[in-house]
Parts: sequence; C-alpha cells; structure tokens
Amino acid sequence: MTTANPTLPRLDKKIAFSTIVQFGGKALQLLFSVLNLKLISAFLSTHDYGTYAAIAEYTLFFTTAANLGIFGNVVRKMADDPADGKIFINAMVLRVATFFVFFIGAIITLVITGADRIFILGSVLYFGSLFFDNVKSVCDGMLQANYMMGRSTAALILGKVVQFGGVLILVKMLGNNGVIFGGVYDIALVFMPFLAGSLVSVGMSLWFVRSRIKWSNEISKSLMLGFLLSSLPFGIINIINNLYFRFLPDYFANMALSKEHFASFSVSFRIAQVLSLASTFLMFSVLPGFKNALDQGHMEKAKKLYRQIKLIILAGGAALVVIGGAASPFLIGLLSHQKYIVAEFWFLLPLMLLLAAVSYGYDLVLIILFALEKEVWFLKREIIALCLSLAVFGLSFLAGDPALKLLLIIAGAITGESFMVISGLVKIKKVEFNTALR
Repeated sequence: MTTANPTLPRLDKKIAFSTIVQFGGKALQLLFSVLNLKLISAFLSTHDYGTYAAIAEYTLFFTTAANLGIFGNVVRKMADDPADGKIFINAMVLRVATFFVFFIGAIITLVITGADRIFILGSVLYFGSLFFDNVKSVCDGMLQANYMMGRSTAALILGKVVQFGGVLILVKMLGNNGVIFGGVYDIALVFMPFLAGSLVSVGMSLWFVRSRIKWSNEISKSLMLGFLLSSLPFGIINIINNLYFRFLPDYFANMALSKEHFASFSVSFRIAQVLSLASTFLMFSVLPGFKNALDQGHMEKAKKLYRQIKLIILAGGAALVVIGGAASPFLIGLLSHQKYIVAEFWFLLPLMLLLAAVSYGYDLVLIILFALEKEVWFLKREIIALCLSLAVFGLSFLAGDPALKLLLIIAGAITGESFMVISGLVKIKKVEFNTALR
C-alpha cells in the first residue's frame, strides 16, 4: 500500500509559482529588451549596429564558455541542501576565477589579432556587465533550489529598469541627432547602461542570498575541484550547443554578409534568442522538483511531471512557429526599425523562430537527462550534432547568393538542434523512470 506524500502538492505549487514568476519577469525583461533594441537600433547606423552585435556575440561566447556548467550544478547540488552556504561560496569563488581566465584570454586574442580600439573598449565594458551577470547566476542557482525566484526576478527587473533608463538617457538626452562623439565611441558607450544595470541586479541578489543561507567563508580547494569536475560535462555540452546554435551561425553570417545585411540578421537572431529562453526558465524551475522526486523514489511523480512539461513545450513551440512566423515582417519593424527589413531575407525571422521552437525541445531533453545524470551520454551526441551542423555550414561556402548562404547557415543550426532533440527523446524512453510511458 502506497502512502500519500503530503509534500508533493506543495512541490507542484512551488514549481508552478517559480515558473509563473520567472515568466512574468521574463515578460518584463523582454519588454525592456525590446525597448532597448528599439532605441539602440534606431540610434546606431546599420553598419555600427553590425559592429555592436559582433562585440556582443564575441563577449557572450567567452562568458558562456567560462560558465562550465556551474549554474546547473549549483541547482542540482543545492536541491539536496538548499541552505548550504559552503557549496554556495565555493561555487562563487570558482565562478569568478573561471570568468577572469576566459576574460583575459578574450582580450589577449583581440590584441593579438589586431582588433580596433572600439571593439576592444566595447568588449571590456560588456565583459564588466557579464561579470556581474555571471555572479548573479550563482545566486540564481541557490535561489532556484530554494524556490525563491520571486526575489531573483525582482533583482533582475530592477537591474533592467536601471539599464533601460541609462540607454534612454544616452540615446535621447546626450545624443545629438544620433551622434555623441562623432560616432567614434558611440558603439562602446551603448554598453555602459548594461554595466550599471548588472551591478544593481547582482547587489540585490547577494543580499537575498545572504538572508537565506547559512553563510560560510570556508574555501575548500578539494570541494571546488570536485565541483568543477562534476560541472565540466554539462559545461562542455553548453559550449558545444552554443557553438552550433548561436556563435558559429553568427560568425559565418558575419563573414558572408555586409555589415548592413549582418545587422538585419542580428536583429532577427536577437529576437529568436530572447524567445528561446522561455523554455530555459521553465526547465530550470522543474529541475529541483524533478531531481528531488527521483532521489526520493517517487517515479510516478517524475513521470507525471515529465508528461506535463512535454505538452507545454510542444504547445509553446507550435505557437511560436505559427503565430510568430505569420507576423514576422510586423515584428521586425515593431521591435527594431524599418531599415533592418531586407526583402531578399524574407525567410530570416520565420526560420529563426523555428530554431527557437526546436530549442524548446532541446531544453526539455537536456534538463531531464541532466537530472538523470546522463550528461556524459548527452555530451557524446553533442559532438555528433556539431559535426552535422558543420557539414551544413560548409555548404554555405559553396553558395554565391547571400540569401542562400544565410539559409544554409540557419539550416545548419536547426540540423544540430533537431538531432539532439530526437536523440534525447529516444533516450528518455529507454531510461528506467519512464518505462510506463512507452
């Protein structure tokens, strides 16, 4: 006879509340991102916006690599003891150390390759913003494990308000017909509000964390090493996925297109990337509860949760493709500026939205298999996915028409992401907890 567990209904409510709060926060974050995009894209010329986007993607690649799976590991480790300050402080020290290693490497690379001073200055400023964002990610891991994402979301939104206010002042009050210093430093200056907003956001997050956990100043090299080694598979998965999902398409598009056309690509790419985060928030909300259900042997609970989330992911992806694809021309003009609409790239945003929808399925299989501790299996498939994407990317070099080049570049990202979704769903059907779903 099975005894009902009274904590399970409360777990449902916690997951639902955490997800709703994050979606509400994401809606506000999306609003501020749209407003920032609208202001910045109108303020900069298409050529300068292409440079701005290239700086952003360059720095994001190194900070993504520097994460090394630490955020996901914080959530997984603290799911068992959410108030453990020792795990938190050692994860924080490790996170800061890895960031500075990659930051120094990125700046040295720019100097060696002869990047211009605007690119270097813009990268340094944006790295500053991303440093605080990555510190906040460790706080978010702890708050996620404690189902305190309401506080995390409040810190995020306050930072976005500060960021938006800074962009508004920069563009509307200091600008003179869209130019501050003759256009020389305008691109780098755009990153200053991001730095201010991130500083405010991380300050609030640290305050919330300090009030919740049993604070510890004990630094353990063995704990950090063990933490790093256990995080690495997930971190490498994240790096490889971001290569074929985001950074390689951006790099190849930058190589194949003019700055003006690349700006059009970047605007659509940014829209799709923001929308793709919806499933990330959902799945990281599910992770602590799902992992807890597995650890306590509540397999029926795990199965039910998986089925529910899979339906939500499927419905969300379908809505994104159908509704978003139909409204693509309107969306580009609304969220940026009419100058970024290129008639020959009519397929750009619809395909980007398809890529974002496929990424919903990717997040589903990644987090479920991560909770089941199948990340090594997942990592091996990521290598195959990267090779498949590279094969399609390579075809773009054979195409002469820019539109065809761009089509193949996006198709390469969709190929890799789709392979992982299909492989992951097949694997989930085979694992022990899910045998009743066959």
